[in-house]
Amino acid sequence: MTPATATRVLVVDDEQFVRDLLQDYFTKMEFSVVTVVDGQAGIDACRRQRFDVALVDLKMPGKGGIEVLTEVRQIDPSLPVVVMTGYPTIDSSIEAIRKGAYDYIIKPFKLQELKELIDRAVREQTLSREIEDLRQRLSHVESELREYRARPGHSVTPAVTATVSGQLWHDIAP
Repeated sequence: MTPATATRVLVVDDEQFVRDLLQDYFTKMEFSVVTVVDGQAGIDACRRQRFDVALVDLKMPGKGGIEVLTEVRQIDPSLPVVVMTGYPTIDSSIEAIRKGAYDYIIKPFKLQELKELIDRAVREQTLSREIEDLRQRLSHVESELREYRARPGHSVTPAVTATVSGQLWHDIAP
């Protein structure tokens, strides 16, 4: 993976050890990693740049993980946010998932399992964005088709939409 296509990971954790560990590990995996010390800095980072996944600690001074999750999801609803905690409770896990967390993991975690979780989240996010793009493109094609049909003297035989190399194709017969 080249730096231009590297998975972009945001780590929001008040513990220096966790930030350093995740920075070192994911950098070795050729990910692009940004670490921040608190919730507000994580929110600000999401406003400045786009990430593929965010790892957010649940309990931090100031804005906690649930607040960060809520605000980050408003900034980028498609961003998978993984909530990390060393203090798990059923209530916090339910709240995190209800607020839109991609997953909820308990510290200490295995780095390889976290990497697999991130890989899965990024794959799903990519597919979700591609599906949304295709929906928008199809809607545009349908709109153009309706406009074309509305023109006097034109009939249309829609042999509409096959996806070929990312292109939507349709046949229009005069």
